[in-house]
Amino acid sequence: MEKQEMKTLIENAYEDVLNSLKVEKIESYFDTQYLQTTDGVNSNLNQFKQHIVALQKVTRKIQVTEFQEEMFDIENQKIILHYVVSVTKNSGKVGHVEVFAVFTVNKDKIIRCEELTRALDDQTLNDLGSKK
Repeated sequence: MEKQEMKTLIENAYEDVLNSLKVEKIESYFDTQYLQTTDGVNSNLNQFKQHIVALQKVTRKIQVTEFQEEMFDIENQKIILHYVVSVTKNSGKVGHVEVFAVFTVNKDKIIRCEELTRALDDQTLNDLGSKK
């Protein structure tokens, strides 16, 4: 994929899957052999779907409005992102989670994600990135 294709893929995936929590959209962006490692916790595609369902249950809203840093490694087909997620919990309390993520793409799908997360202002969000 070229840079603009990678950029469009990742932006659309974040809008449909993370910001909107649409489980039914996951396979539009993620390969059936998708693997994710978040804070040392490994997930396959089905476990990633379970993660999104778990987020639906404990949050009112999740929003990534912009990527603070984004790099596209065309040669290795990797997308490197740094951003902050704004999380509104069911209680109405808002917290923020910082994320560093490296995605690997193949053809037109995301095949791998390796990420580290940390809660910035609400320690109850420390496991948000790997919640199931």
